[in-house]
Amino acid sequence: MMKLFRKLLFAFISIFLLTYSVKAADESNLKESDYLKKIDLIYLELKDSLGSTEKTGDLNTDFLNQVLQYQRALIALSKNELQYGERKELKEPVDQFVDELKLNLKKINKVQKKVSENPVYDETKEATYLSSYEEIYQQILTNLKVEGEQPTVLIGNSIDMDFLTRLSKQCEVWTIFMNSILQQTEDDGVKELANDLIQSSDRLKGEIQALIKQIEQ
Repeated sequence: MMKLFRKLLFAFISIFLLTYSVKAADESNLKESDYLKKIDLIYLELKDSLGSTEKTGDLNTDFLNQVLQYQRALIALSKNELQYGERKELKEPVDQFVDELKLNLKKINKVQKKVSENPVYDETKEATYLSSYEEIYQQILTNLKVEGEQPTVLIGNSIDMDFLTRLSKQCEVWTIFMNSILQQTEDDGVKELANDLIQSSDRLKGEIQALIKQIEQ
């Protein structure tokens, strides 16, 4: 009788653990699926906003409109991690990323206001800027999500690693973006902003690399 009881107990525990494991796996897969669907949405919204940004005749205004949309997308990317990320220890640094990106938005808006008061229309210079920007635009989209990639898959073995990798790639393009405008603008305010944004990108990239090493240990 005791042997039978032990066998039944063992069978019950095994079924319970198997059911729990399957349920946990399903929940994990659902979370990953929802996270990746949001990546797709961020990608499409960014593609639409950057692709349809009005061309004003002033390269500085064009740049500010574009970088404003870009920063908003990076905030959305970070908030997606806050919603679906698995490591609690990443919440504080990612919250700080969001704060940094929101500070960048304020800086952009401030410079945008000044530029709008005294725009410099030069369609030739604007065309040159937009020509160089087109390649950057494609890099931004490709590093966020390879176009045509269906379905989107995780980079690395977790949501957290995926987010850190995607944001790190964006920091690289971000710096290229800022250096491009520095080579073409004559506006001191835009130059100062671009240099501030480069420093912001460098800070974020350094913090991201430290977090990636922490996860890999």
